[in-house]
Amino acid sequence: MGTDHQIAFFLRESARPEPERRAAALKGLGRTGRAEHAGVLAVGAGDPDPHVRAAAALALGRLGIPEAGREVLPLLMGDAQQDVRRRASVAAVRLGLDGPAVTGAYARLLSDPDHHMRINALDGLTALGVPGDVTALVALLGDPDFTVWGRARTLLYTCREDPAVRTELIRVARQGTGAARARALEWLPERCTGQLLESLLTGLHDPSPVVRIQARRLFHVEQQQIQDKLAALLRTEEHPDAAAGLLDGLGGRGDDRVTEPAVRWLRHPVAGPSAARALGAVDPGTAAPHLREALTDETLPPPAPGPPPQRPSAPRAAGTPYGSCCPSWTTPTTRSAQGCSTA
Repeated sequence: MGTDHQIAFFLRESARPEPERRAAALKGLGRTGRAEHAGVLAVGAGDPDPHVRAAAALALGRLGIPEAGREVLPLLMGDAQQDVRRRASVAAVRLGLDGPAVTGAYARLLSDPDHHMRINALDGLTALGVPGDVTALVALLGDPDFTVWGRARTLLYTCREDPAVRTELIRVARQGTGAARARALEWLPERCTGQLLESLLTGLHDPSPVVRIQARRLFHVEQQQIQDKLAALLRTEEHPDAAAGLLDGLGGRGDDRVTEPAVRWLRHPVAGPSAARALGAVDPGTAAPHLREALTDETLPPPAPGPPPQRPSAPRAAGTPYGSCCPSWTTPTTRSAQGCSTA
């Protein structure tokens, strides 16, 4: 059949009583139809059957005419059926739709239980260069899916000059939980440490190790009582990444209170290298016999072939989309100079 015959066939099929035939017809119109057939697809977007609505959304994206989907796709992005929302959000991104209705639909999808919808919403908002729902966006820093929180971090960087974004990041750094709090703390520049001091101190006893890892920001605070708290935390810390950060920080300061915990962690595959550095920095005489003993300990597993494994740094333990160990609004060289004026 030629294209005109195909279109005529799909138009007839789109009015059939069987929903599967209507859905197939709309998909066909999306491939072969023209601008004048957008109305048929718009009618299909209101079909009572979700398979037909999903097919209409898919077809509108394929048709490639933004005006055809500008009204109906934001509505389908709020559909009760997951597949309809997914098809509609993909089509909206594909068509490059903008405007308040589309932005609002993307913002609502930031909290969708389906991670595919969250990804599509983030892609759409990134293309528009707007945060959508700032609260929902910052909350996605704690999403368990790397493809979600990595995109959220990228969009936050794009919108970093928005005062609402900065305010919400500081709020989550102070009052958030888990990975969202840890990654918000990662983002904020070092000059914000004084402003976040109370939150960082309460975070020393947070049940989430990714929050406790942020204790590294406190090593530059020249207050003896804070260094005492860090030393006390190291004595009781049970998570190897958090312990490694404490060992590195206190060892770098020459604090001899790292000796006993360092000996305890020396044989651990993750925290061991930090323990060895801390021992060597604080008390080389004490370090030597412990290191010799560890080197000759046959109960330790042999090293794997190839390059030695790298212990994830504290920031990497919290996660970064591009492998950077110091995510920030600015480059690492200017991060400490970035202001933190939002109260």
